Amino acid sequence: MGEAVIHCHGVQLAPAVPEEADENHKIFIEKVEDEYFVCIDHDMTKKHYISFIAAASSDRMQMVKLYPEGNAEARFKINGVKRIFFYCNKDGLFSINVVKGLDDREKSYDDVEERRELEKVAGILFR
Repeated sequence: MGEAVIHCHGVQLAPAVPEEADENHKIFIEKVEDEYFVCIDHDMTKKHYISFIAAASSDRMQMVKLYPEGNAEARFKINGVKRIFFYCNKDGLFSINVVKGLDDREKSYDDVEERRELEKVAGILFR
């Protein structure tokens, strides 16, 4: 859309730069019919929680606002979704490429380096 300057109560806000999802912010993406079910393994206390999850495609953004003591999960229409973003109120913005078959609640993942290699390959395929 273009760049914007955003102020909150007179203070200019800087753009958040997303980090790759990590072991402390595990995300699981499951394809269910025509939707992605996104679940984040994260505490949802009043002091530490996921504020929102968003799904980005080349021409649209879908966003679900989350609240403390709720579940860190959302459903998004697939519609060309290529990247999932989520915001932790303490650790900041995170993102992950949507990779078919990579995230699986039963299998999970233990090897961060192997996961990043798979994400790089998927990033090349989804460009």
